[in-house]
Amino acid sequence: MMQAVLKKMILGGIVAAGCIGAAGMAMAKDLGTFRMMFPVESVNQYHPFFIAETKGYFKEEGLKVEYQDAGGSSAAIQQVLAGNADAALPAPSAFLNAVANGHDLRWIYSYQYANIFTLAATKESGIATIADLKGKKVGVSDLAGGEVPLVQAVLAAAGLNEGDVQIVPVGDGSALTVQALQNKQVDAYSSSLFDIASIRARGIDLVTILPKEAQDFPANGVVVTAAALEKNREKYQAFLRAVAKAVVYTAAHDAEAFAEAKKIRPEEFEDEAVAKNFWEAAHTLKTPPAELKDQPIGTHFTPGFKAFHDFLRTGSEQEGGLAKDVDLAKVLDSSLIPAANDFDKAAIAK
Repeated sequence: MMQAVLKKMILGGIVAAGCIGAAGMAMAKDLGTFRMMFPVESVNQYHPFFIAETKGYFKEEGLKVEYQDAGGSSAAIQQVLAGNADAALPAPSAFLNAVANGHDLRWIYSYQYANIFTLAATKESGIATIADLKGKKVGVSDLAGGEVPLVQAVLAAAGLNEGDVQIVPVGDGSALTVQALQNKQVDAYSSSLFDIASIRARGIDLVTILPKEAQDFPANGVVVTAAALEKNREKYQAFLRAVAKAVVYTAAHDAEAFAEAKKIRPEEFEDEAVAKNFWEAAHTLKTPPAELKDQPIGTHFTPGFKAFHDFLRTGSEQEGGLAKDVDLAKVLDSSLIPAANDFDKAAIAK
């Protein structure tokens, strides 16, 4: 079984500027252009990457950054493999499958830690556990959606067989989804955290029932080829440090960061309630688990990765499962994390 690519995520098309020119500051080394490939378009979910530009953190590092939308995690990785981008921010499923198929890639910075997909029941349904779904209907965005293998896996783990629970396509957080929940056409719903956020913004109270171990499956991170990492370490260090600075800034200045993100992509923030729920979903995704408390920004949560890896190994390749084991000790590269955190966090946060 597997948890395919995502569904809603992000991007934008802004370009940072060259090197530091402020009085009293040393001129930053010009490291040239850095091309970053996002799987989908959304400033809200990936706001630290965009705010790193507006705050001048890329400029401080001597980088001119270009963002592009690849149209999916696998497509983003292909652009990196083809040399059309320096790095991508894919889902771990696409990354692990690419490595299992022989591509020499490295995951050098963990941006999101929580599973992008979840499973929730309406509060009024009284459903509190997966076992409670017996005889019920679970809505999904689409029968081919990336959440479906996850739903099937947790149902099987709870001892529920095919036929015990009906899986019904009801859309991706749209009015159709809301109507299906309000009219009790479905008792629970599984999709991305952003679809769930959209539903909650419309007044429907949902209770997460996805088991904790599945909630800790990793989400997106920065991926590069092993060859490019070896050749351009200084460039990657600079990029990650600028992003880490923005992570610190946005954590310390949440309201200001929200306002800045809104200026970058106003159309994403037209519905204030939905935008704020999306913002909270983005916070959930990028909040490290308790086990990583006080660890450097970007540290990998290896137990979550291992659990997800093993989850993917249970499925067929047709379902997006891994063809073979992946050496996580090799592909989860932490060598740039110390350099990425080499800045005055207190100064950024104040």
